[in-house]
Order: sequence, then structure tokens, then C-alpha cells
Amino acid sequence: MARTVVEGLVQPPLDTSMLGVVHGAMSHLGVEHTATEAFFLSGHAFLINIHDEICPSGPYVWNWDEFFRLLPNAGIRMTELAMLMPAASASERSEVEAQVRAAMAEGAVCSLVHLDHQLVLGHDDDGFVLAQPWPGMESTPARLTYGTWAECQNGPPVGFFRLEACEPPSAQPALDALAYAVDLWEHPERHTHAPYAVGDGAYAKWLAAIDQGPKDAHGNWWNASVWAECRQHAAGHFASLASAANGESPISPEDARWLADRYQKLTHLFRLASDRESSAAEKRAHIAEARELDRACMQRIAAQIEDAVA
Repeated sequence: MARTVVEGLVQPPLDTSMLGVVHGAMSHLGVEHTATEAFFLSGHAFLINIHDEICPSGPYVWNWDEFFRLLPNAGIRMTELAMLMPAASASERSEVEAQVRAAMAEGAVCSLVHLDHQLVLGHDDDGFVLAQPWPGMESTPARLTYGTWAECQNGPPVGFFRLEACEPPSAQPALDALAYAVDLWEHPERHTHAPYAVGDGAYAKWLAAIDQGPKDAHGNWWNASVWAECRQHAAGHFASLASAANGESPISPEDARWLADRYQKLTHLFRLASDRESSAAEKRAHIAEARELDRACMQRIAAQIEDAVA
């Protein structure tokens, strides 16, 4: 059996699997940016997207356009190759399979998303070999069979992407990311669609779902885990900006330290809210406090952006 393997390609087990794919590709391609920089510069560190019923799909179903626009500032470009429904025809699947193999032959790293984002580690006569950041989980099958895509027959569309190193296009990447962070709150309609919400509306949906009673304990845990990871990387990059040389940061060291501290507190609140054993009242208190803290951070960031562009 002919088999092609991308040597050294590994997907780290980040809860935010989209960034796990990105960081794995960055490491393989020799892109000298950390996972924290990828979270921050792509704007993902500031995202929160919540479904009416706190469905675990929240971290996946939002408008990726701005993420794709900003990600090259971290030295890597992610381009959609195709997005097909599981019921697509065999010929449509075959065409996409050929696209993915061709991209890999050109030296690009490829990934797939169905229930989670996964790196494509190689291919053989029967299908693609996929990364399993959490071995044994149904959301991350080890393979995708040519022709049938049997492993992804249920649920959402199947998407494929190519990732390749690039020169960062912006002279002000941190400022670009912060502007996106504020836009998530000021113009949430640009970044998701009903029944989801981003920014302040995401917190409103989360609190309302808690008040209506438990519907998806897994969704509450998963959303809280992913958004905690995002805020942790926001805190880490703000800490770096606090010690950056003059001219390398769009915000003052004092504001960067303040934001690093608040985002670390946000991380802690989301971790508390993810506890499956905590009561609805406890979860509600943690999310309500996180909402106020996140809002305060956005107000501080918005003021800093105004000063930076003045």
C-alpha cells in the first residue's frame, strides 16, 4: 500500500482545536511564533460565541473571515479548500481529495474540520490519516476513508484547509487584533449568526440558558474550557506587551499589566464555570462576573485604540 506521511507533523491537544491545527502547522513549517501569539494576533483570544442552549458547537460555528484575515500576522496563512455536506456526491468528494493531496504535495500543511479541527498527517490508498489530539474521542477519527467519508457521515459539513508560512502583512499586528476584539462587542452581528451570539450577547445567552435549567452539561463544560484557554493566552500576550520595548506595543505598560491581570481572572472564572459539579447558581455567578470583567477589558482596550490612532 502506497503511503505518504508528513514527517514531524503533530497537533498539540489544545481545547481550541482550530488553534491546535494552526500551532501544529506553525511548528512543522518553522514559523517562529508561539501558540500565545497565534491566539492573540488572530484575535481568537478575545472570542466568545454561545448558542441559545450552550451547545458545544459554540467554539466552531462563527464567522471565520476576520480570523483568516488576521492570522497571517502570526506568520501563517490558512485558506479554505472546500466545504461539503456529508451527503455530497462521490465525484465531489473525489475532487476535494485530489485538491488536498495536491496541496500536500506542494508542501502545504492541510487540515480538516467536521466535529473538530484535525491536521491531515498523511494519506494512503484508502484515505487520509488524521491527527487525534485526544486519542479515542469520537470527534477526532483517526482516518477519513476515500469516497465514502464514512467517519464523517453525521452532523455538520466537512471542511478542508491548507496552511502555509507567510510574511506578516501588517506593521501593527497587535493593534489589528485589538481592533477586532472591540468589534466583536460593538458589531457582534458581523461575526456570528442566530442562534449564536458573540461579545456581550454571548454572556446574555449563557446566563439565560443557565436560568432555563440544564440542557447540555457537556456544552457548558466545553464552552467554558475553550473560552478559558483563549483568555489565558490573552493574559499571556498582554504580559509580554507590558515588558515590550518602546514602540513595540500599541498600549501602555500599565494598561497591558492591568489587562493581563484581568484576563487571568477571566480564565479562572471560566475554569470555575466549567466544573461539572458546581450548582447552577455558582455557574451563573461566575459567568455574570466574567461578563462584567470582559466588558471592562473591552472598554479599556477601546480607549487604548483611540489613543493609538489619534
